[in-house]
This record gives sequence, C-alpha cells and structure tokens, in this order.
Amino acid sequence: MEETKQILLALNEISSNINGEQLSAISIALIAALAAIGGSFVTALFQYLNSKRTSESELEKLKTQLKAEIISKQRQEWMDSVRESATNLLAEYDHIFGLIQDKNDNQEKINELHLSTSRNAIFIELKLNPNKPEQKAVTDSIASMSNLFHRITLKAEENPSDSYDRLRKQYISALNTLFDETWRTIKNLE
Repeated sequence: MEETKQILLALNEISSNINGEQLSAISIALIAALAAIGGSFVTALFQYLNSKRTSESELEKLKTQLKAEIISKQRQEWMDSVRESATNLLAEYDHIFGLIQDKNDNQEKINELHLSTSRNAIFIELKLNPNKPEQKAVTDSIASMSNLFHRITLKAEENPSDSYDRLRKQYISALNTLFDETWRTIKNLE
C-alpha cells in the first residue's frame, strides 16, 4: 500500500512537470496500477525465494537431525548388545575359574562353558572393529583371558588367581573405555 502511494505521488509530480503535455487521469491511474502490480510481483517473488531458501535450510536441518537420531539409536543398540554379551562372557569366565579353583572333577562342565565362552567371545569380536584402538583393547583382553585359561589347563600358570584378577580388571576397563567413547560419539551426534 505504501509503495502504491509513493508511486502515485511520483507520477503526479512527473505529470505536473511535463511541459505542455497533459496526461489524462486514466493514463496516470493506468501507470500507477501497473507500477503497483509490478511492485507487488517483485515483493511476492522476493518472499517466495526467501521462503524457499528457508524451507530448504529447515529441510537440511531435519535431515541431519534424523540421520543423527538413527545413527544414535543404532549405536545405542550396538552398545547394549556388546554390553550384554560381554557381561555373559565375564560371568562364564568367573564360573569357569571358580570350577578350576574348586579342584573337583568339573571337566565336563568346564568343557561346556568353554564352548559357550568361545561363542560369546567370537560374537563380541565380530561386533568390534580391530582398527579402532578402544575396540581392539576389548578383543585383546578376551584373547588374554583365553590364553590364561589355556595356561591354567596346562598347569603352566603359577598363580592363576592374581593373573585372572588382573585380566578381569583389564577386560572391564577396556569395556568401560569402549562404552565411554561410544557414548561420547552418540552425544556429539545429537
């Protein structure tokens, strides 16, 4: 509206400044109407382009946010899966170590648990990337536990309780580092 008034004033001024020529009121109204339509069109075009740019920007934000949420959810599920398997593996290691320390004839039960621990260890190792240091530390600690049990069965380990406690702490520490790093990664995505 304000633009139209300004255009009409400018046209009236032009009209009064023209030497000897008279513009009719219809001509002035026609020019004013065309100018108003042109001004409205330019304003609408700028508004359209601005809203399109804003919409595209919002769409990109939403896509990025959705991607981050999906990745976060998948990482959380992965972490929960590794945590559950790692807990089961440690419980089985504790059980085997207790059976070994018991000195009774528990070889059949130890063999059953050994098969289960091997399965859990492989499951965990398949979920981890050996090229990432915090994940490799977990697989290394699993391998160290397995080697310890092998040395114990060969009677080659002099003080298995100390070695087992040290390796158990190493395993838990490696898992805590892995979960802490994964949690930080998830938080950075959000």
